[in-house]
Amino acid sequence: MSPTLRSRLLWVGLATLGLALYLWPAFAAPVVLWSDSETDLGWAREGFGILRPIPTPPPGVPITHLPKPLYLLFLRGAMHACPWMAEARSVVVTQSALLALSIVGTSFWLARRLGTTIGLLFSCLCFLFLRLRDAASAVMPEALAAALLLPITAMLLDPPKSRWVAPLTGLAAAVLFLIRPNCGGAVLLLGVTTFAIARSFTSMVWFLAGFALLALPFWYTGRSNLPGDPLHGLGFQIVEGSADYYWAPSVDPWPTGPTPGEASKAQLRVARERWVRALTKSDPDRRRELIWRSLHGLFGVEYYDSRWSPAYAELTTASRLASPFVILTAIAVLLVSPWTFGTITKTLGLLLLGLIIAQNLLLGSNPRFVLPFLPVLFLFGSCSVAPRTNFSARRPLIFAGVLGLLILAVRWQRQILDWQWGRIESAGVTLRQTIPRGALPSQVPATLHVRLAAPLPDSGAHWSLSISGKPIVENTGTGKRSSPVIAVELPSWALEESHRGALEMVLRSTGSYDDTSYILFPVIPPPWSREARRDGSEDLSPATDVQRGALDWWVHRGVD
Repeated sequence: MSPTLRSRLLWVGLATLGLALYLWPAFAAPVVLWSDSETDLGWAREGFGILRPIPTPPPGVPITHLPKPLYLLFLRGAMHACPWMAEARSVVVTQSALLALSIVGTSFWLARRLGTTIGLLFSCLCFLFLRLRDAASAVMPEALAAALLLPITAMLLDPPKSRWVAPLTGLAAAVLFLIRPNCGGAVLLLGVTTFAIARSFTSMVWFLAGFALLALPFWYTGRSNLPGDPLHGLGFQIVEGSADYYWAPSVDPWPTGPTPGEASKAQLRVARERWVRALTKSDPDRRRELIWRSLHGLFGVEYYDSRWSPAYAELTTASRLASPFVILTAIAVLLVSPWTFGTITKTLGLLLLGLIIAQNLLLGSNPRFVLPFLPVLFLFGSCSVAPRTNFSARRPLIFAGVLGLLILAVRWQRQILDWQWGRIESAGVTLRQTIPRGALPSQVPATLHVRLAAPLPDSGAHWSLSISGKPIVENTGTGKRSSPVIAVELPSWALEESHRGALEMVLRSTGSYDDTSYILFPVIPPPWSREARRDGSEDLSPATDVQRGALDWWVHRGVD
């Protein structure tokens, strides 16, 4: 068999396996429909948000979800791509196939330029990173955005010399912008940086012209959705980004206004006040939360229920447990790769990390927002490990050292790894969390924090907390119910016992629970912390299919 035929068969086999992996859940798994999904499907059916403005909400009611014109256009076509299926299922199948083909195409591009090994490495990373595939089960723009983001970014790493490439790449970036604005904006900045490094300023102008040619008309038309609002509804996201641990109920009252323009001013004012307070307060928890705001979107894991298939559940759980290590490895590769071996690749990789952190701080540290960028991070990492001549023999040792330091840093600030969401769905649930020996301060006063809250502040879902069988506090619905964190002042006997041995913190649910009244808590996955247990259940959160993990708790000296 000739090498050419062997290579073609290899890529055909890769494409077949990738499509099979992505289409299996697309056909078999439940379609995930959030409230935004239902809104988008409704707008797409009626043609709202593409060239027609969306329906005006009642006065004083904020618009929490704005239309993305080309995503709605995609939905309008994808709903009928498989006419023998339900509309939502047809969308999921279509975007799953497009995402799988995008990975294969980008992998083939890498193989052509950097060798088959690099192409295969990248394809394996993406196909086995099942968080990306899981996103394709939801009628949301993340999967389509990732499918477009990969090939556009690959073209920027090594753009052909044709005069048409720059404007067409700019046009593609505008398409992405009108599907997922954060992704399109990032590609715009990455493209400008690429042409600046290459000193190809004429191409940069054509790139920007191609972007503006498509983006500006839709931007002008979209002003009618929120007349008078210069931010086009972005103020709502900015307020969410300023919320404590991205917990919207902590912003109370929520800023509104009689007109979109007035609402936008109120939102920016409240967000600014909250950020000033977060940055200037002397609270001992300030550093911890700022680190969470900066990095949780990058390292955290979004919710996905995989109980439709035990076999797939094992695969996706293993992938999610490996996710922080894969991301840290890609970051370490970028950090240690020499500038002389790929200036554009390393510059764009580090710029992408900076953009992700800036997005986390401005719009909220939501893993779903960051997810489309992660395959691009793997792309930069894969390009950085391509075989190079005169590669220093010490480089692998440096890489191992940097990776080890990054793992230790994440272990130190493990709250950034939180999974969404653990759930206490009924009264009488008991969660047990071990507090290691010596983990508490030596003297009072000391405060114990646990991240858990009811989504509705007036919920009847309550709890009680004890340590080593001794009651500490009982929540009865009073106090600051909008906070995502509970704070408990620890008695002196608990501090004394902590220095003699490990303690057990016990959380019991009380009160009334139903479909809207329950308690949510983030979960730190193994092996980053000692795992919590739930009495009478093998899973920590059976309602949301989180099997193992720890509560997000910490202690500091003093009283909040």
